[in-house]
Amino acid sequence: MRIAYIAGTALPSRVASAVNVMGMCRAFAAAGHEVTLYARGRQADAPAVFEAFGMPPLFDLVLRAPPALPLGKNLLYPLLAAREMAARPAPDLLYGRHAYALAAAAARIPASFVYEAHALPRRRARRLAESWLFRHPRMALMVAISRSLADDYAAAVPALAGRPVMVAHDGADPLTDPGPPPEPWPGRPGAPQLGYVGHLYPGKGMETVAALAEALPECDLHAVGGMEADIAAWRSRLAGGANLHFHGHVAHARVPAYLARFDLLLAPPAPNVASSAGREIGRWMSPLKLFEYMAAGRPILASDIPALREILAGTGAALLLPPGDAAAWASAARALLADPARAAALGARARAVLLETYTWDARAARILARLREGGA
Repeated sequence: MRIAYIAGTALPSRVASAVNVMGMCRAFAAAGHEVTLYARGRQADAPAVFEAFGMPPLFDLVLRAPPALPLGKNLLYPLLAAREMAARPAPDLLYGRHAYALAAAAARIPASFVYEAHALPRRRARRLAESWLFRHPRMALMVAISRSLADDYAAAVPALAGRPVMVAHDGADPLTDPGPPPEPWPGRPGAPQLGYVGHLYPGKGMETVAALAEALPECDLHAVGGMEADIAAWRSRLAGGANLHFHGHVAHARVPAYLARFDLLLAPPAPNVASSAGREIGRWMSPLKLFEYMAAGRPILASDIPALREILAGTGAALLLPPGDAAAWASAARALLADPARAAALGARARAVLLETYTWDARAARILARLREGGA
């Protein structure tokens, strides 16, 4: 099958949507389909995009840069991408998570389409674009990133009544070779190394990481990722924290090497989490880094919030702890560090659950199977 994935994401990019889009296109291609990804960017950067994600060019990548105008991203780019798509061999399936771009493509390309949603729309323009998609006879499926999001769409969008909807959480690739360890390493030799990987936006969990650095002076805490301004703000706020280290942005292909360096992995989001655009997404999120933690096979401490409970409850893949309770997190960390066999079993179980359910390949296979059931 020829699949055209149309994304609004800029590539290369640090945002989680880029990981999701690249992972899904690789998985569709690995399943034997002919895939073309349309995204924002410069065509000359295509080789660097594949390199940044540590993947071979299994699919075509078409990058188009809209003019730097107020409506460039949400109006001009969708029109550019749809025009480019119309000039190429017609796809059998359109797939997208950017409502405007998918609507523009669906208006020109007579193929069935899948819309993947990651949050309810705030703007009226996106609500109108989604309404058009949901009412279109060629919409084969809507994919929601979490059960909570699917339920909220069902309650808020009458146009979805009777339309095919499925839940597919995010995923990760189960790499067997994390690559060479990062050097030089700022942690103390012999001290337990605890790691958080992700952005530093409010609610993502840096508040708990900082509190743990104070509560666990015998451990080194590491934050991998974040924008420069956020890192500077936290460094200023935590002046004097000698056991807390900021590594800054790391290319996605290098993340496994950092995860392999940690004794414990921390997933401490608060119930309310801000996206890169500053919007509240805590109720709906399906954190990419959680699945990458699971792929690493390291023991995970995670916040007991609905979004993570939906993925982890009953799996034995992580310890679920009260969000923001630094004392409880410190106690759990010390208990795991004192019991290496239990810690190893927890990490092994996390990787097993990922391999069973949450790889990008498994996610793509479930979506394609649902399409076959519906006759798309």
